[in-house]
Amino acid sequence: MFDDVPRERYGFLPTPLHKMGNLGESLGIDNLWIKRDDLTGLSVGGNKTRKLEFIVADAKRAGADTLVTVGGVQSNHCRQTAAAAAVTGFRCILLLAGAEPEYVTGNLLLDKLYGAEIKYFPDDEFLELNNRLDEILETLQDFGLTPYAIPSGAAMPLGSIAYAEAMFELKDQMETWNFNPKKIVVAAGTGGTLAGMILGAHVAELDVEIVGVSVVSKALELEERVRDLIERTIHDYPQYFESFEPKITIDDQFLGEGYGLMSDAGRSAIEMFAKLESILLDPVYTAKAGTALIRMALSGELNRETPTLFWHTGGNPELYTHADEFFT
Repeated sequence: MFDDVPRERYGFLPTPLHKMGNLGESLGIDNLWIKRDDLTGLSVGGNKTRKLEFIVADAKRAGADTLVTVGGVQSNHCRQTAAAAAVTGFRCILLLAGAEPEYVTGNLLLDKLYGAEIKYFPDDEFLELNNRLDEILETLQDFGLTPYAIPSGAAMPLGSIAYAEAMFELKDQMETWNFNPKKIVVAAGTGGTLAGMILGAHVAELDVEIVGVSVVSKALELEERVRDLIERTIHDYPQYFESFEPKITIDDQFLGEGYGLMSDAGRSAIEMFAKLESILLDPVYTAKAGTALIRMALSGELNRETPTLFWHTGGNPELYTHADEFFT
């Protein structure tokens, strides 16, 4: 559908769609499936790969030579941006919220291996760092660079287009496997992935409820970000989308003690997915979405007859930074 939008090709697409029989049996759901965007390929995978295919192509079109983006110290988005920059020949500058850690592990290790230049902001939250992008870009331009800014999570209309397209990919797989989910559960941080999925479901005429499990913000705040991204994407790409009233469903019950902090319930979800399906979740995003899925099943919100899809957004390198929180 978006063939005329410039695009790089990084991902191993389509990503697998398969049934989770063991977990489904344990939770009492006959038809529980998973969409494996942890297997997109670029830098061990993750949902930002789809977005970066469009965004980096736009940076090329704009004549940029440097990608600049923001995130937490263990940002999955920053790791995939650094990888995309490396394979495309861009310089990459990462602005990371938090103090420089004593040990380099997880995503941060990969950032450095990909050659990213890193600046730490100990007193900022990662969403706040978006406000520094204009100033940083001006400084880089003064040094003779041609930078291209990517907001946290690649939460921009081009990024949302990637997940609108992903819903058409899902639709094809649904027809192949004769699987028609009534509910999709997906982790939601900056909101770009969720906005794209809602847009794509609307255009592809998929009758499915998409539940965004918030990992950083209260429901109202995230809903406003998602609605804004939907409206901006429709405005920027009227050839693909027309205005409609989106249904935005946010579950913020599993924020725990805050962004990046693993809860006991999240740890249990990680162990359950691993032991029953050999699927790894990360503590920041997918463990919270996994917790939501489990609670929905246990509370009866999902019953045995509800075809359900868990959309895995990746993030596995973050898991390895929490080794001391397991089996101690």
